[in-house]
Amino acid sequence: MIEIRKLEARDSEDFLRMATEFYSGPGVLHEVDPMVIKRTLDEMLSGGPFLEGYIFEKEGKTVGYAELSYSFAPEVGGRSIFIEEIFVDEPYRGQGIGHEFLDFCVSLVCGETRRVRLEATRSNKKAIALYRSYGFEELDYMQMVIDKP
Repeated sequence: MIEIRKLEARDSEDFLRMATEFYSGPGVLHEVDPMVIKRTLDEMLSGGPFLEGYIFEKEGKTVGYAELSYSFAPEVGGRSIFIEEIFVDEPYRGQGIGHEFLDFCVSLVCGETRRVRLEATRSNKKAIALYRSYGFEELDYMQMVIDKP
């Protein structure tokens, strides 16, 4: 059985290791500077309202993490949860951990929270199949960004 709990300071080393692996895998389009990963960790540990981190544990061992960010979505007139990242260590993939976290996320859609949103690289076929099995639909938007260091 998997335990999903909020990220704590004691998880810092595991998070940094897994996030570094995530950013060098098929879930992203480019590598991310380690200082950006550290700032993300600091934000999650700050208790601020915008970003929460979750740790996945199996039999007392940290096996993955996820990040959720929060905003208001005018398109649905309510709060929106954005699944920023889901990562499961290689030996634990295919064991339903991603499913359990998605169940958790979908359970948060109630009251003022009306949407769960995520993104995936087109090459990440396994993730896309999982998301579609939950009813996530592809949007016909072109996403654009300006990144500053």
